[in-house]
Amino acid sequence: MPEQSNLKTVILQPLDSVLLPATTEPFVVRDHFKKPKDVKFSTVWNEFKKRFFEKIENPRGETTYRKYKLLKITADGPIIAELGGASKVEGTISAVFALLQRQGNGGPGFLQTNGYANIFYVRDMKDALCAVRTGWTEDGWVIDAISVEDPLAWNGKHEIFCPVSSTDILTG
Repeated sequence: MPEQSNLKTVILQPLDSVLLPATTEPFVVRDHFKKPKDVKFSTVWNEFKKRFFEKIENPRGETTYRKYKLLKITADGPIIAELGGASKVEGTISAVFALLQRQGNGGPGFLQTNGYANIFYVRDMKDALCAVRTGWTEDGWVIDAISVEDPLAWNGKHEIFCPVSSTDILTG
């Protein structure tokens, strides 16, 4: 019988990190995604509205986000597992919006604007972990949400974003 390999298949490659400053006010999702002055939206899909529009997030501390290149077609489950589990990947809509503000008209920056998705993991109003997808089109930013239980697999052109601790930044 052939010996089985204990090598773990790596599906994510760390790319870059960005520091987001702390916030001091509650973040009312609906107020920021309806018609913001500083972010051009093409489409805010109904599933995102249904899951997040009534959500209010507490102010957040200074947070570092790391982005990862997806190395192969993969569903959310293995991505979340490789990043250390749901508690490690969970971010906030306020952080997603802060990054969108930095590239409000689709210019260069931390988020990719090549038509592929920037994927964040955030809990919705019912405490379900969702993949929040943002992507730039010629008409503006598109944002949607989908349950991580959905069997949808992401291709290697998408990038994954999650908060990281200062220890994680130093080691990985």
